[in-house]
Formats: sequence, structure tokens, C-alpha cells
Amino acid sequence: MDWGYLKSWFESIWYKVASFFLFQKELSIAVIGLQNSGKTTFVQLLSGKPFLVDTVPTLGIQSEKFTLGNNSIIVYDLAGQTRFQPLWERCFDKVDLIVYMIDLSDLHTLEESFTKLTRVIQMTNDDKIPLLIMGNKTDAIPDASSNPSYSTKCLPETLLADYNYDTIECCKLEPSNLHLLKNVESLSKQLGIDLRNHVLHVPFGGPTESLPLDRDIAIFTVSCKTGGFIKDVMDWIVQL
Repeated sequence: MDWGYLKSWFESIWYKVASFFLFQKELSIAVIGLQNSGKTTFVQLLSGKPFLVDTVPTLGIQSEKFTLGNNSIIVYDLAGQTRFQPLWERCFDKVDLIVYMIDLSDLHTLEESFTKLTRVIQMTNDDKIPLLIMGNKTDAIPDASSNPSYSTKCLPETLLADYNYDTIECCKLEPSNLHLLKNVESLSKQLGIDLRNHVLHVPFGGPTESLPLDRDIAIFTVSCKTGGFIKDVMDWIVQL
């Protein structure tokens, strides 16, 4: 018997087992956003389950545990109805990441969703909790016939060479221009988030106030239905 080979084999197995237990990270995630923004669907995709056309609205809090990469994940899927939104704040000090979902296709809820996001950022900024903003349902927004190829990828700092918040147009959103939100630069402007300089611009009826964002933050535009850019989201999460 080749004892050298056997020893190497045992060492290899031991390293794999030890790596799993010693280097596995635990990550707790709160997924929040208004009702029907795609929170439960995203949690299902994150845990490796297929897309379901019909999902039951979440009532209160639902949790799920699974493994993603070398991470042990526990996700809190929080209901988006108004009466359940006070539950969001209770989870903030218990999680390592906040995921905020926005239904980009629903013009009637966008202003409320943006306002709630601003409030969430203000409440959690001192704790420096990483924030992942997901503009969902890009598949339900028709492209502009004159320019159908908007980028729908996130903007990590390495890709911000041409990003200039001050020169991005901010417009009143209407059915005819919702396609602009498929572009992360345009979405960041509508949200008041300067990704390059890590600043949140908050209008309060008068001069806009600025809040420095000393935290990890990313914006993605995705489609949970088609799976568009969901893998990029997962890659961003596991690198935290």
C-alpha cells in the first residue's frame, strides 16, 4: 500500500472538512420592501429554489436557512404591508445585511418605496450595516423604442470611471420613461444616492441635505422572474 498516497488523501479530506467548519461564514440578511416587490421570490432564488409564478403574501416574518457558497445564510423575509413595516426596525440590529426590494414597474408605489428607503438608510447608517438595493421586475418595463439597450448591471466602485452623479438627469417619472430606471445610474439619481462619493441627498422641502454613507452599498436592477443579474447579486453577497 502506498502510505504516502494514503496520507495525502487523508490530509486532503481533512483540509476540506476543516475548511468547511473553520472558514464558513454566518450571514444574516433582512429582506424588506413594499408589498409585491418580489421579496419572497428573491429569497427562493437565493436559496436555490425555482421561480414560482404565484407566491403567498408574507405575514409578519418568515425565516429560512441555507448555504450559499461558503456562507451559512439565515434570511428574514419581512412583510411589506404597512401594518407590518414596524417589524423592519426590530431586525436591523440583528442582521449583517439589509436587502431593500423595489418594484420598478409599479409607478404608483415608487415614490412611497423611495421614501421608505431613505428612512431605512437614515435609521441604519450609524451602524454601518451593508445595504443592497434591488430594483426588481425590469422584465415588466418596456424598453424605449429609441434606445432599447439600457445597462441593468450594478455599479461597483471599479466600474464607476464614467459615473458622475451631478450630471445624471433626474426627471418626473411617468409610464413613458419608466425604462430609465433599468439603468443603475438613473436609478441612483432618483434615489438620491451618489455611489461614487458615498452620499445620500435628502430633500426636505428646502435645500437638499447630504448624509455621508460610511457603509458597503450596492444597487442592482434585476428580474427575479427571468433571473436577470441574480447571479451577480449572489456574488456580491458572498464577498461581504
